[in-house]
Amino acid sequence: MRVNVGSLRPVVACLLAGFLVVGAAQPAAAAPRRAEQWYLDELRIDQVHKISTGRGVVVAVIDSGVEASHPDLRGQVLPGGRSYGTSGDGRSDDDGHGTHMAGIIAAKPSGDGVVGIAPGVKILPIKMRKDDGVYRGAGIARGVRMAVDGGAKVINISISGPGLANPVERDAIKYALDRDVVVVASAGNTAKGHVAVGTPANTPGVIAVTGTTKGGAFWSGSVQGPEAVVAAPGDSVYNVTNEGGYGWGDGTSDSGAIVSALAALIRAKYPDLNAPSVIDRIIRTARDAGPSGRDPQYGFGVIDPMKALTANVPPVTANPLLDPAAAASTDPGATRAEGADEEFDVTQHGDRGGPTDQQVMVVGIGIAVVLVLLLGLVVFLIWNRRRYRREAARAADIPDEVLDRAAQGGYPPPDAGYAPPPGYPAPPGHAPPAGYAPPSGYAPPSGYNPPPGYGPPPGGVPPAPPRER
Repeated sequence: MRVNVGSLRPVVACLLAGFLVVGAAQPAAAAPRRAEQWYLDELRIDQVHKISTGRGVVVAVIDSGVEASHPDLRGQVLPGGRSYGTSGDGRSDDDGHGTHMAGIIAAKPSGDGVVGIAPGVKILPIKMRKDDGVYRGAGIARGVRMAVDGGAKVINISISGPGLANPVERDAIKYALDRDVVVVASAGNTAKGHVAVGTPANTPGVIAVTGTTKGGAFWSGSVQGPEAVVAAPGDSVYNVTNEGGYGWGDGTSDSGAIVSALAALIRAKYPDLNAPSVIDRIIRTARDAGPSGRDPQYGFGVIDPMKALTANVPPVTANPLLDPAAAASTDPGATRAEGADEEFDVTQHGDRGGPTDQQVMVVGIGIAVVLVLLLGLVVFLIWNRRRYRREAARAADIPDEVLDRAAQGGYPPPDAGYAPPPGYPAPPGHAPPAGYAPPSGYAPPSGYNPPPGYGPPPGGVPPAPPRER
């Protein structure tokens, strides 16, 4: 069988276009950077995002600033400010630490990028300046007040210093807690010379976060102490860095950013919950690890975002980290939320902000793929039909309009002036045209009977009748 290659070109073009669109519709499945984010899988973030993305919540990042131009953070970063009194905002980062924290919290999935824990939030960057190589408590205090006044409902402080907070710092923390803001801080890292939970994490009312490894074990680089509240991944956390890059981070700074994002997810899912209830929900749904109850390594346990968003946890009026009675009752038997099954009904826990941008994009591209393929098929069928007709017309030297009539109702009967070619009999019901004569010397064959209405041709001799015997 011979194949006309030219006739296949439209089909190949349509299928190729469809495959290209399909390939573009699934960037996450083939994105190697997303594959490096092991902690997202442990926290079941893909399922979590069906419930909440943090949409509508502002998270302040008090740090070295945030590189707002990073591809994965574009549109996610508000102007913010600087806590050291100079002009300018917080949308620049010479160090990269603050950008990394912002990415862990809010990186928006796009192409071969990374995914944040709460990609629906907005980041309010409060840029700090190091004095003698460290961040001073006075700068942190100013940053906290700026964050509260800037509309943040969650404050992430991935900074840890030795000792206790000074009065100015404690007053700033109280200023935030009194205004219904959740404050999260990293506990500290042994590699930095820290030996205990540092400031501001050890300030009463603040969620102090220690670190875990892949699989949920306590990370050896994390400090520990009685002030520990919860634990979260802190070892080899892959996300964005400044100058448009990507890289790994090791430290309770990363753990604190993850918990800050969790607080934002809860605040978006339950917008009427106060800050004490958000903190209580994080504590009560944490998975107990280590010794039973609160311990110096894991605090109340390893965070479980799915349970924190779906469990039946009654609201509270007092911050459990400020109320000794509430904190003392937080043990595995008394505080584990009931009804937080491993399986859940997404229709009962949808993000109040509607479908995520990624879901809308996938659905839209899927529809586009179907339309492109259908359009390509229609174009090919029309083109192929016209090509076939033209080739048939060229072969028979018949105009297209004659073929169209033939295709609709067949060929019409011959008209009155029709004459058969020499040697062909006339069609039934037609007499020979005037002046028609048989060929010279023609005689009808023996036994020939002319059709009704025909006589013998001129000069023709009728056959003799058969003889009777």
